[in-house]
Amino acid sequence: MEPLEPRNEMVRVCSVPNEMEAAVVVGMLAEDGIVAATDSAPGSTIFGGLMFESGHHVLVPRSQVEKAKALLADHPHFRDIEDEPADS
Repeated sequence: MEPLEPRNEMVRVCSVPNEMEAAVVVGMLAEDGIVAATDSAPGSTIFGGLMFESGHHVLVPRSQVEKAKALLADHPHFRDIEDEPADS
């Protein structure tokens, strides 16, 4: 895979509470032709084995942010649009 051009810097478009929801959003965006990724990592166990997830971000190339915003606008639960670089 070729590296993304600077104009296609990955941008955070929404935050969700867990890995499963992140996968749903990535899949939903992919179905509409939007390249998407998540920073999901497996949750860790704390407090005697209870799962803990601190939230996950869904990322798209900057060139696809507007299209992603339009799609996510139809789903109020996923409207946390931040439009900022992934590494911030």
